[in-house]
Amino acid sequence: MSQSFNSDAFRGTFDVLFRNPQRAIPHFSISTIVEISPQKIYDQGVRAVIFDKDNTITAPYVNTISPSLETVMNEFRSVFGENIAILSNSAGTKDDIDYRDANEIEEKLELRVIRHEQKKPEGSNDVGKWFNCDVNQIVMIGDRLLTDTLFGNKAGLLTIHTGVLTLKGDNIAAVIARSFENLLLKRWIRQGVTALTHPLGKITLR
Repeated sequence: MSQSFNSDAFRGTFDVLFRNPQRAIPHFSISTIVEISPQKIYDQGVRAVIFDKDNTITAPYVNTISPSLETVMNEFRSVFGENIAILSNSAGTKDDIDYRDANEIEEKLELRVIRHEQKKPEGSNDVGKWFNCDVNQIVMIGDRLLTDTLFGNKAGLLTIHTGVLTLKGDNIAAVIARSFENLLLKRWIRQGVTALTHPLGKITLR
């Protein structure tokens, strides 16, 4: 399913560009989630994981786990159990009529899809009710800086930014926005902008 225009992300972009660039800086950047050891991060205090879906654990608009990630996703399920979920800006939102896409994803991916009114980067104030743990023990993993990372940082989560899995089938607007975000990230890092301080910020991923 396609996404409607995300006005919250548009407004968040201006806030980040002109006032708070730190909010868009992830605590970690990786190519794919195979660079994460679920047991390792659990042992260091992480108790719940939120994944973006498209181009983080699946190809865009595909409701199956990317084959290269099946092993590590099984490890995440084994370690975190019910404390693992998908937060998408399409499935589980008002764009998802009768939550049909969310229901299909839950059946095919065997992962809970969070139903939410506000799209990322908004809705961060409600993140604590989704899991039975402190917000500082939750990690947000996604490929978009101005939605996934910004959402996570606003909520007080540990944030991990991933590279894309594939451009095939991706929304052209998402491709352009992601490229813009990644250029900004490189610029901010060159300027010495660092990630927000986080209690779990010094953990190792593997």
